[in-house]
Amino acid sequence: MTLKDYIDELNKFAAENPELLDKEVITSRDDEGNGYNQVYYSPSKGNFDGHDFDSASDEVNAVCVN
Repeated sequence: MTLKDYIDELNKFAAENPELLDKEVITSRDDEGNGYNQVYYSPSKGNFDGHDFDSASDEVNAVCVN
């Protein structure tokens, strides 16, 4: 998913559920919902090689949202 797609989905979700805009944001640890984490950090740009994310890289190919 691209950042544009993600933002579009968030905007659509917010428009359909404006009462949730002041609620806490969490992420799931895995696809099966085996745990959840609070979102503490702002998005950052960097390089993702499929396993690791390097925010100090000059080659930017991804945005980390947490």
